[in-house]
Amino acid sequence: MTEETDLIVTTKDQGVAHILINRAEKRNAMTLGMWRQLADSLENLSAQSDVRVLIVAGAGDRSFCAGNDIKEYATVRASPEQRQIYDAVTTKAYVALREFPRPTIASIRGFCVGGGLELALLCDLQIASTDAEFGVTPAKLGIGYKLEDIELLLAHVTPKHAKELLFTAARFPAADAVRWGLISRSVEGNELEHHVDGLAGRIAANAPMTISAIKKCLVEVVKTEPNRELCAKLVAACDASEDRLEGQSAFSEKRDPTFRGV
Repeated sequence: MTEETDLIVTTKDQGVAHILINRAEKRNAMTLGMWRQLADSLENLSAQSDVRVLIVAGAGDRSFCAGNDIKEYATVRASPEQRQIYDAVTTKAYVALREFPRPTIASIRGFCVGGGLELALLCDLQIASTDAEFGVTPAKLGIGYKLEDIELLLAHVTPKHAKELLFTAARFPAADAVRWGLISRSVEGNELEHHVDGLAGRIAANAPMTISAIKKCLVEVVKTEPNRELCAKLVAACDASEDRLEGQSAFSEKRDPTFRGV
């Protein structure tokens, strides 16, 4: 039987970090302990300068993540005080993923529902197999849906599509998810891992300071009052970096650059 400590598995190879939700027999449904471990893993990886890309995936073929483990609600989310603690734990994980300093990719097979869909949407890119299914199900459970969660959904789809997802609590195919803008793209299931690895590799090969600066500026540009001074400093730091010189030399010499993030 899988121990609690094995339910969030972190690995790293050649600048690409992987977080695997490892509870396939329960469709990778998240327990409270798993949310805590996920937040810790994200914070640990974010501090490692050699991590250039993060891939988040679920174990097995049936589910990326089926959301929260509803069966434990009776013991960990029954009272207002428990719900407050539970929400604080999940929010910590959400913030750690949303604010991860390098690009993040959700690699999605099977069900991507509820809190699992939120995890995927908090990633920068979402690549799904064509047979993946997406849904937001609080209306089936009588659970309130927080304003922050609705804001996250509306950052990806129109209010019309958000209403259909939320009002019906139904699962929708990957074709709808792509058409609505809920995910980046879908590929055949046997191509998913190869496609995601290739995408991660291409990102990891680029200048990490530039990528991180772009990610921070993308956060600012959608704000009513973006921090222009911050963005200017980020651009200036890239222009003053050794990686900028390496990129230009590699271009002139018609070779692949070797970026060091300095």
